[in-house]
Amino acid sequence: MAWFVLAVMIMAGLGYWNWQKGQVQLNALKSSGFDVSDDLKGQPRLVVDRKNKQIALVTASGYRIIPMVSLIASDMLFDRGVQMEQDFRIELQLIASVQPAGPVYYENETLARMALDKLHAALR
Repeated sequence: MAWFVLAVMIMAGLGYWNWQKGQVQLNALKSSGFDVSDDLKGQPRLVVDRKNKQIALVTASGYRIIPMVSLIASDMLFDRGVQMEQDFRIELQLIASVQPAGPVYYENETLARMALDKLHAALR
């Protein structure tokens, strides 16, 4: 039992440490002039700058800014599980000259759908 409690505490500590590093990267992104108008959460964190027409993917190790003109399409995808769908994510399709962006994962369909709707609203 003690090992289990210790393992849970270590995992919680690592999760908090990773979140803290992500916050540092988000603050660095903001200080570089990125104006976060929409925080769509997810993993990696997806943020929108409507003023400068950009989106950014923020991780614990850095961030990547993508101009909205480079975004061709965005869709919500998921994998079919045995009893239910899983791995809800937003896939960003970029123009060929831009390095591909990985998926942005969400806990459930509702969160992924809300984030996608906000992203589409920002792109209009």
